[in-house]
Amino acid sequence: MGVNEGTVTGYAKILDNGPDGDRWNLVVLAEGYLDSQMANFHLHALEIVNALTSTPPFDGLSSAINVHRVDIASNEEGADDPTACSGGTGAAVNTYLDASFCGQPSRRDLLTVDDDLAVQTAFDRVINTHAVLVLVNTRVYGGSGGDSGSVGVAVASLHPAAFNVAMHELGHSAFGLADEYDDTTDAQPHHPAPEPAEGNVTLEGTYPAIKWNGLVDSSTPMPTQENGDCDVSNSTPSPVPAGTVGAFAGADNYHCDVYRGEYSCKMRSLQQPFCAVCQDIINAVLFPFFP
Repeated sequence: MGVNEGTVTGYAKILDNGPDGDRWNLVVLAEGYLDSQMANFHLHALEIVNALTSTPPFDGLSSAINVHRVDIASNEEGADDPTACSGGTGAAVNTYLDASFCGQPSRRDLLTVDDDLAVQTAFDRVINTHAVLVLVNTRVYGGSGGDSGSVGVAVASLHPAAFNVAMHELGHSAFGLADEYDDTTDAQPHHPAPEPAEGNVTLEGTYPAIKWNGLVDSSTPMPTQENGDCDVSNSTPSPVPAGTVGAFAGADNYHCDVYRGEYSCKMRSLQQPFCAVCQDIINAVLFPFFP
């Protein structure tokens, strides 16, 4: 398992905006790449840099960020794909970080790795690591975001949506953002107490109790949108113009009794930009590293 199933073969700093001690450092790890495929990983890592530095709000704060690449050659390519999840092929491969789909019995797309080993591998090369992104060499859709102690680990496959997945999962692992969707098969009707720790979802739908009240215009109704049927996700159009910050019911995998800041956001739908609330949270993390 793990380190017996591959070898760290190289390292490079691929976005250099100054000393690592002064910048926010993202470390990109290869997983499920053969040694003969490492040139592909180098290209994919550069594409991640391009995606990151062109995605708001990272585009405006890119000089606060260093990105590092760690080359890991696995014994076999891809990721485990257990048949316990619908659609799983049963593949079992020997990879350095033990990547596997089916992180939950109902979620084939929950692609996970050995987070502790990922963090250790990153810190062995970059002592000032702030976040880790693992790119898994498979085009099957999947990803995840979580943390291992003080450093978060995001995971993304090479599916065509990979770069949006990577940005979404970094939202979780590096910036503590919650999912804002409520349309999965295991979504629940009513969000329980207590107040979520994540800064982009809340049980409070009124001003000034809402977490992001500094971004809410006084003319915006609060709550801005409720869900009339808590047994299903609310798919009705937004009652306010796009970009309006308020309190929209449905988030954190619950239909009711929890609010998100905007109708659309990358934490709700991959193709959307980060909403103003999420951008504000990301800015607060990155700004201290700005030159």
